[in-house]
Amino acid sequence: MDSDTHVSRSREKGALLVGFVSLAAAVLVARGSPPEAYELSIYAGTPLGFWVGTGVALAVAVFVGLGSRGGVRRLALVLGGTATLAIASLPVVRSYYFYGAGDSLTHLGWAKDIAAGRLSILEFLYPGTHTIAVFLADVTGMPLTRALLVMVMAFTAVFLLFVPLATWALTRDRRASAVAALSAFLLLPINNISVFEMAHPTSQAILFFPLVLYLLARYVTGTDRGSLLVGTPTGALLALASVAIVLVHPQQAANALVVFGSVLALQLLARWVGGTAADHSLVAFQTAVIGGAFLLWAPRHERASGATTALVEMVQGGADIGSDVGAQAVSLSTIGGSVGIIFLKLFLVSTVFAGLTALVVLAGFRGTVEDPDQRAFVRYFGFGLIPLLGLFGAFLFVSYAGLHFRQLGFVMVLGTVLGAVALTRGLDTLAGRFSPTTAKAVVGVAFVVMLALSVPTVYASPYMYQGSSHVTEAQTTGYANAFEYAGDAPFLGVRGTGERFADATMGYEESRASAPTSGSLYANTNATGENFTGAYLADNLPGRYLTVTDATRQQDVEVYRGLRFPERGFESLDSTPGLNRVHANRDVQTYLVNGTA
Repeated sequence: MDSDTHVSRSREKGALLVGFVSLAAAVLVARGSPPEAYELSIYAGTPLGFWVGTGVALAVAVFVGLGSRGGVRRLALVLGGTATLAIASLPVVRSYYFYGAGDSLTHLGWAKDIAAGRLSILEFLYPGTHTIAVFLADVTGMPLTRALLVMVMAFTAVFLLFVPLATWALTRDRRASAVAALSAFLLLPINNISVFEMAHPTSQAILFFPLVLYLLARYVTGTDRGSLLVGTPTGALLALASVAIVLVHPQQAANALVVFGSVLALQLLARWVGGTAADHSLVAFQTAVIGGAFLLWAPRHERASGATTALVEMVQGGADIGSDVGAQAVSLSTIGGSVGIIFLKLFLVSTVFAGLTALVVLAGFRGTVEDPDQRAFVRYFGFGLIPLLGLFGAFLFVSYAGLHFRQLGFVMVLGTVLGAVALTRGLDTLAGRFSPTTAKAVVGVAFVVMLALSVPTVYASPYMYQGSSHVTEAQTTGYANAFEYAGDAPFLGVRGTGERFADATMGYEESRASAPTSGSLYANTNATGENFTGAYLADNLPGRYLTVTDATRQQDVEVYRGLRFPERGFESLDSTPGLNRVHANRDVQTYLVNGTA
């Protein structure tokens, strides 16, 4: 028996060596392949060697992490977490100029305004991520564009580290912590609809929440060994983290407040009727801290109060559920996809974890979860899911700005932790019916399959019928030069208006004051399809600049198959009288629409 154990440990250590070497080689390969131009897919643009190396590392992490124990298990989980972080940090590893072609460009503009002193953080609704990026840029000397990417990387690392730590704090079960670490590798909150792996404060707040959960679990179970003059070290850190999440994004802080309130409600009920929760530290003060921070900060800002008012008015106005789903379904069908296929690609693994969460919450309320602390936390979080899912339903009911998918991203943080607890219980059940080795093998294969389904959805790509959010330096300099020398003529874009690039190049305050952009061809449906020609534009849209990026052209031709903007339309722009190309670089072309003679 001792000999078999020794051989097994040797094999595990050998596998770990292979995994770490594979990961190191993968990162070096990726590091040596910076993009030369816009990449339609970060997956296709990254060398195959990176995907082979990280794939080997993740497979080793899964099977050694489930099959071993002690230091070997911890090394396996470090290997898997590092491999996942490498995938989630490819824009940093591969030296992208920037990543995030939508909201992230506006956040870049805000960060520039803060760095230049044009915007006070006290006047800004969510200054947390921007301030971190500005600090990184000041301390290291790196460009602000890269500092924002590093900031995103740091928040992802927080998620990967504190999901297993939070699970350990509420279960005291090392196997559950290992399963939670593997579950964290799936990055379930990232759905690429409203939660992204890019500079986007609500996404960073969601990825920050496991740290709050960890401190909350430690505070509730009273695991501090020492104390401060007032309270405990964990209590002080929890209060600090609560204020921090408000500054990162108040919407997700409000969700965190719902969780705190749910824990407090069940604790008060337990003190009345009895139960394990009666022995836990009451979170009344901590709930007051996060609630007070939210109420002191959010109402001061028009963006927060305006969003709340809009939601209430839309709910009162009636359902708008699926208002644009029909049009999207038609478009997807035209380019060879469907809503069902998209759902399976984006949410199949999340649906599995949602089912596991439902099972363990049901077991917690039925009292069949044996460990008292674990049962209490399952009830806490299960009870908290009720109002969180109610908000999800409200956002879905009115189809308000995709906020239902933000809500879903937050819910999946709890789903990751509770799903891991459920999987650990399932592992025990399988081990009782078959054998521990068989149970670990089955769960290991399941994780490998789920990783294979999850990794392709970390970034937008043609796999999900989208183009990459890669932003090149040539794109930003092209827009900056065009805006500088344009004069008073407004700018048109093809799909977007170019407003985001104005924010990023000028800074948000100057961009919105000068308003150089005026619309897009996509919004003007008469300029799409067969009408997307140089001749139509010259006849109907004179006196404007038209800016076309290589990114837009690739996306429309290769991903959307010319559905709105066919390739022949792009080709006609350079050969039409009345369209003069006034500026061009590798990634951006700007035309002055003079009209036909």
